[in-house]
Amino acid sequence: MSGRTAGTGTSRWPVADLDPVRRMQVLASALPGGGFARVRIAAPYERVWDYLADLDRSIPELIGFIRRFELRDDGTATATGRLGNRGRFDVDLRDGWCVMQDRFVVGGFAAVADGETTLLAACGAVRVRGVRRLTPLMLGDRTVLRTLTKVRHKVELP
Repeated sequence: MSGRTAGTGTSRWPVADLDPVRRMQVLASALPGGGFARVRIAAPYERVWDYLADLDRSIPELIGFIRRFELRDDGTATATGRLGNRGRFDVDLRDGWCVMQDRFVVGGFAAVADGETTLLAACGAVRVRGVRRLTPLMLGDRTVLRTLTKVRHKVELP
């Protein structure tokens, strides 16, 4: 927490500044039945984030059931599944932060530089109430960790 305060008059509230990885952890904790993972990658932030921010390339490589991901300038994207099914996503992509959501799922990545390495986090959750019971099988912590391990293999030098 920083030493800043917000408010006027006699009520002054402390303001907490969270880096993108900590914000992703907060988001994950607010998503019922979702998964969250965090890893340290032995690669510079720029290499990691350049790969992830190229969503048209990285999402199909990282998410096995997505064949194509097309990001548009208006902040929306169309994901095409292996069977030809399509989903329209709202995408919030900023430096070190990406959250994608449609009417069924929400997920994202966050990264921060830590010296010569990068701290990378991701989360994912199903938004459909009845399907949430199956979520740990599809989007649990282990599944999210496997996705981050794929990122590691893509960006770390041998």
